[in-house]
Amino acid sequence: MKLPVDDATLASWSKLLGLTDEQTAATLAAIEETLRVGYEHRPDELRDTSFDQLISDMDADEAALMFLISGLRQSGHPEAAYAIEVRGIFATLRDLQQTS
Repeated sequence: MKLPVDDATLASWSKLLGLTDEQTAATLAAIEETLRVGYEHRPDELRDTSFDQLISDMDADEAALMFLISGLRQSGHPEAAYAIEVRGIFATLRDLQQTS
């Protein structure tokens, strides 16, 4: 799986979080696992779309958020990861309310 960012960006994110090479690999594996679970439960309208096609539609901001959350968990900061996830959920709900 390839996130929609270049290798230099991934390296920068890893360095920012202080991740080892092993932690970076584990972070990327966790992201792929999460995305594959979502793919398995995708809506009927997307049944004919491949996993790679859906991933290619991901924007860099989504990838950054997923990397931050998973990377924080890998680096031993699960509480911070949870806090960011919760804030992301509330921001999404707020955006949905504003567009309704």
